[in-house]
Amino acid sequence: MDDATQPETDEGAAEAVAVTPTYPPSPPWGENAKLLVVGMMFVLVIFGVYLVRNVLAIAAFAGLIAFLIAPLIRIAVRRLRMPRGIALLLAYFVVFSGTLMFGTLLAQSIIASIAELDPIGLLNDARAWLVAEADQDGRILLFGLTIDVSAFVSSLDTSIGAGDGQGGIVIDGERLLEYLGTGLSGFRTVAGVVAAVVTSAIVTTLIAMYLNADSKRLHVGAIAHIPPGYERDGLMMMIKQKRVWRGYLYGQLINSVITGMFVFVVLWLVGLPGAFLMGTIMVVLNMIPTFGPILAAIPGVLAALISGSTRWPELENFWFALIVVGIYLVVVQAQANIIAPKVMGTAVQLRPAMILVGLMVGFQIGGLLGSLLAVPVIASLRDVVVYLWRKLIDADPWPGEDPIAVNREP
Repeated sequence: MDDATQPETDEGAAEAVAVTPTYPPSPPWGENAKLLVVGMMFVLVIFGVYLVRNVLAIAAFAGLIAFLIAPLIRIAVRRLRMPRGIALLLAYFVVFSGTLMFGTLLAQSIIASIAELDPIGLLNDARAWLVAEADQDGRILLFGLTIDVSAFVSSLDTSIGAGDGQGGIVIDGERLLEYLGTGLSGFRTVAGVVAAVVTSAIVTTLIAMYLNADSKRLHVGAIAHIPPGYERDGLMMMIKQKRVWRGYLYGQLINSVITGMFVFVVLWLVGLPGAFLMGTIMVVLNMIPTFGPILAAIPGVLAALISGSTRWPELENFWFALIVVGIYLVVVQAQANIIAPKVMGTAVQLRPAMILVGLMVGFQIGGLLGSLLAVPVIASLRDVVVYLWRKLIDADPWPGEDPIAVNREP
């Protein structure tokens, strides 16, 4: 480079640096602009939720799994001093292995319980009971109501096979092969459903693992984005939400297991066939508040009415069914008034009417999963609405409470 041009180049660079403009921060938005942006964001969120409505169930279930497994990861990280990645893999391995082992034992027990119920025998008993109770026109009098059961009895004779001449039902081999052929023709459909279920399970597990892996970052980010001056409100809201979800989900799970075990033991003691199956049904359906235990009682009462008791064979089926109804009533009242308050504490505290409305809305929106999550969602929204209302009337949103002992880790 020529030495004569070097000073000009340096001088030009210095001049360019000197004239580089500096821009002040953008002015704050006005109130109308803020309201407009909030309204547009709300509309976009609603539209986005509508577009992804078909995958919301998978995302919600993945979040539920991540939430339930999170305590195992915290224990491994804090007490066992494991790296978070190893703790994450170990927690999911333990849960997967335990679920597989428990599921295998549960499936074997359910199969044995179904065999104890003897479905063909139940059909024979149902037909014999209907024939014995019905008049010559095929009508029975039940609780003051006259019911025509002639078509039902006929369908029992023709749907599986023919009568054996002694009031029972035998399986027709040709008809059974015909049914098997129909079932095999739909093998591709069944295989497609199984593949879809397995794929959904894998995707759900991966989403849950990613949520657990990023939980600390999400937690820290949420705390960092609390507006200045609202630290107490933000931390208290986080405490309230964790209390609702942990108290309800863990409490309802423990409540269902205890209730199901109690149902199994009592029904086994009185000699109801398939008692283990009835207890399992109670564990699953009891997760749905109010309606779940009622629905779980229906199979047990029907089994008692048809099969009777194996311990009291001389007792009429009708009276044994009444005993089983009484057992379910005692169990439902015990879990609602004794077990649930002990294991759930004051996590939710919703009025029964609000719970019923929430269950119907949740089932309408999300089916069984919507019914399961309806109560904690309503409780969470209640805390948000109470906070907004108290701020509107210039009252303390958290009277007498302070997040001094809040744990800032997820």
